[in-house]
Parts: sequence; structure tokens; C-alpha cells
Amino acid sequence: MSRNNCNINGIDVSNWSGNIDFSQVAQTDVKIVYIQATEGVYYTDPYLHEFYNGAKANGLKVGFYHYFNPGSSPTPREQARYFVDALKGFKIDCRLALDLEETGGLNNEKLTNQAIEFLEAVKEFSGLDVVVYTYTNFAQTSLNTNSDIGNYKLWIAEYSSNYPQQNPVWGEEYIGWQYSDSGDVRGVGANTDLDYFSSEILLEHKEDTEHKPTEKPHHKPSEDTHHKTNNPKIIDYIVKPGDTLSQIALNYNTTVNALVQDNNIQDPNLIYPGQVIKIYKSGNHHQSTPVYIVKSGDTLSQIALNYNTTVNKLVELNNIKNPNLIYPGQRIILP
Repeated sequence: MSRNNCNINGIDVSNWSGNIDFSQVAQTDVKIVYIQATEGVYYTDPYLHEFYNGAKANGLKVGFYHYFNPGSSPTPREQARYFVDALKGFKIDCRLALDLEETGGLNNEKLTNQAIEFLEAVKEFSGLDVVVYTYTNFAQTSLNTNSDIGNYKLWIAEYSSNYPQQNPVWGEEYIGWQYSDSGDVRGVGANTDLDYFSSEILLEHKEDTEHKPTEKPHHKPSEDTHHKTNNPKIIDYIVKPGDTLSQIALNYNTTVNALVQDNNIQDPNLIYPGQVIKIYKSGNHHQSTPVYIVKSGDTLSQIALNYNTTVNKLVELNNIKNPNLIYPGQRIILP
């Protein structure tokens, strides 16, 4: 896609942009506004609703992006669910964007697989098309060139007056080009990311691009949807399409309240495929099991020290894959 085809002007904004007067933005040549929605499973941009309402009220096309945190926890599906849930009720005009800028210490193959898993989960949860945002050097050095990620549309960042360089995944193909991070746009007080988009960034071919919860038919989960953890008293149940919390509770001889409290579930009517539900075997529910909720800045070693245990014990008890990676809101079962 050449720059000649990318003839729609856009900007992308986040909390770093500060207050924005979209009535003034709408008087410029900007037609599309991409707004940061989320990062990981712990951060929703505080300006999300304000920016959405302001852009929509002034006739601008709106898209959203998620800043991706690679690694073992949170999983790509958990991040996709968090992203899509944050957009409920919004009229979405543009492809949902994966902002891929970090490797998280993963090699090219693992990182690319996680990116694809996220993209497919976003499509599943939202029913909308997606786009990959990354920068040229990252596409040249950090992704698996023998994967299917090149089948997804690209929004490339390269700050140049010329065209973006080729990369081994997408070649010269792109539907969006972020060409500056220091634009001066009327109505925006801070330096602004500037973009050129082609019409392929839009979702106008969709009959209804309002994100709504998808109702799924109920079916009893099969036996292969759970596996034992290193703790023999706990089962990790993997939610399948059509599952309900009440049916899971019935199948495993527990209660909805126990599952809600053990897994810190905010809405018992909202679970999603791929979600892991911890189930305590009979007689070992949360009432007798102390749980620590991770706070910002916590480390597993400090938690172990505070509760007179060891990191290895916490890792084993909670089936933690990477003891150096825990996140705010995570529930840590204590011995």
C-alpha cells in the first residue's frame, strides 16, 4: 500500500495527550482518531470515555488500540478479553489495533504466536477486524517471518518524510503509517502522533460495529477442559464456549459463590472461553484457604517473606510459570 492510497489523515491519542478539544480537531484535516483503551489486564486509559465521546460528538471516526504485554501472565486471551470488555457500548469505526512494541524477553517465534493468539481472541470476542501496529525495526528484527502474522493488516510507525522501509513480514504492504510523533494539531495541547490511513482501516463494511456481549449456546463442558495443578487440592478449569459458572459449579460439586470468591470474578454472568477457573476440591474451598491479592510493586519473594513461606512453595501452590512475573490484582494462594 503506497502513501498515495493512505490518503485519510488521522491521529492517535492517550492519557499523554492531556485534554483535547475535539471540536477544534474536527476543523482540521483529521478524520480518524485512534484512542488507547487498555494495557495488559490492569490499565484502562482514564481518558477513554472522554476522548470517545468528544471524537464521536464532532463526527470523527474512532478506533482503539491495546498496548500488549508479552509473557506468561496475563495471557494473550486474558488481555484480549480485557481490551474488548473495555469497549462495550462503543460504536467502533476502525479495526481494533494490537500495539506491539515489546518482546517481554520472548524469542521471535513465541512472541509472534502470542500476538496471533491475541488477534484471534479479539476477533472472537468482538466480531470485528483487527490490525497490527508496530514500528519498522521491530517488524524487521523481532517477529517470526515464517508465521501467519503477515496475513493481518499492518499499521506501521516510521518517522520519515519518505515511505516506510520494507520489512520481511509485510514487505511494503500497510494500511496505516504513523509518520510523526511530534505533530502540532489544533485542539491538542501536547505533541501528537500523526498518521495516514487507507480506507481499509475502516469497518464500514460491517452492518453493526457496536460491540455487544455475544450470547453463546449452553453445553456441558467436556472432561478435557481441566487439568490438575501442582497442588492436588486444586483443579484449573479452562472455560469453553457455552459454559456458565452455575453449570461449572454443578459439575464440580461446588457453588457459584465459592467460584466467584476463589477467582475474584466481578460478574458471575460474564466468563469467557480460555479463562482459567480455579476449583478447590470438596472440603478445601476458599473459606479455609488464605489468599493474598497482589498490589503494584509486589514481588513473589517479598510476599513469601511476609507470610513466612518460600517462593518455591508459592510457585508450586499457584502453578506460577514465571516467578518474576506477577501482576496487580492477581490472587496468590498462601500455604
